Amino acid sequence: MVLNKSKLPTLKKFYLYSLDNIYILNILLIPLSLIYITINFLKKNIQLKRRINTVPVIVIGNLTVGGTGKTSLVIWLCNYLTSRSYNVGVISGGYKTINPRNLEIVNGASTPSEVGDEAILISKKTKCIVCKCKDRKKAYEHLAKNYTLDAIISDDGLTHYKLNRNLNIVIVKETKPFGNGLVLPAGPLRELPSSIKYYENIIFNKNKKSNLKGFYYDVSNAISLIDSSEIDIFDISGTTVHLVTAIANPDLLIKDLERLNIDLITHIYPDHHLLNKDDFKFKDNYKVLMTEKDFVKCVNFKLENTYYLPTKIVVDNDIKIMLNDKLLDLLKV
Repeated sequence: MVLNKSKLPTLKKFYLYSLDNIYILNILLIPLSLIYITINFLKKNIQLKRRINTVPVIVIGNLTVGGTGKTSLVIWLCNYLTSRSYNVGVISGGYKTINPRNLEIVNGASTPSEVGDEAILISKKTKCIVCKCKDRKKAYEHLAKNYTLDAIISDDGLTHYKLNRNLNIVIVKETKPFGNGLVLPAGPLRELPSSIKYYENIIFNKNKKSNLKGFYYDVSNAISLIDSSEIDIFDISGTTVHLVTAIANPDLLIKDLERLNIDLITHIYPDHHLLNKDDFKFKDNYKVLMTEKDFVKCVNFKLENTYYLPTKIVVDNDIKIMLNDKLLDLLKV
């Protein structure tokens, strides 16, 4: 059972819901979608020029707005490469930061409002240099010039055509992968759905039991905000738990927790919302869960009975083989 206490504004909540369906609102927005498609086509043909990168660029992105697990796959790929002694840099767009166009290298003193929650999470989970800048070409040039790197991974940026890339990896959701099938703003797509055929490397963010080729989240333990002690997620099976999160697409996580027989009271905030202690004040003693991406905004919150779910994905062997072959050509892995 899920009791949904969404914190999204009503109009925004309806609009986001409409991205998976077609209502009168979506039909009315189609003329704006045609303008968007035209502008995107022109940008792609003007900006996407064949240039030789001094450091190979791998873009991990998606065709739709919202979360598909890009940052999780970036973290996995960074660790995959660094475990093979490759030096990797990462570009993060700095969405919803104070000055997204400011170029900043993430360090221990960086805050989510300065560099973004994704950038901090990547830096925390890998040994990679992470550069935050909305201008991804500028970030690439800074990393290539100032660091000795074997590869640069861009977290998102599939339609940032000024950034030349050597390898595109496209993540697709298992359920309603293209939403209502319409392009922004009438739908969630950044490109026409037919453009998927031009991308070779398609990876599904899927359910553990799915036969699709991709990855799934390993939801097996939770870590205390008080003392970093761990609990087995099965220990809270059959109980009622608050889920407080500000990620773009919490649906897969909610379904995973439901399958573990956890009764959820969900508190869904807009993506990148800066959580504060008031967001965790409840009139009961139920345990509280959040994602690790949420946790990087709450590291100084010493909250009793509150835990975060570590960002861990399991990648199918077929995908590992496919990526290894691609990286073999690109980096001489």
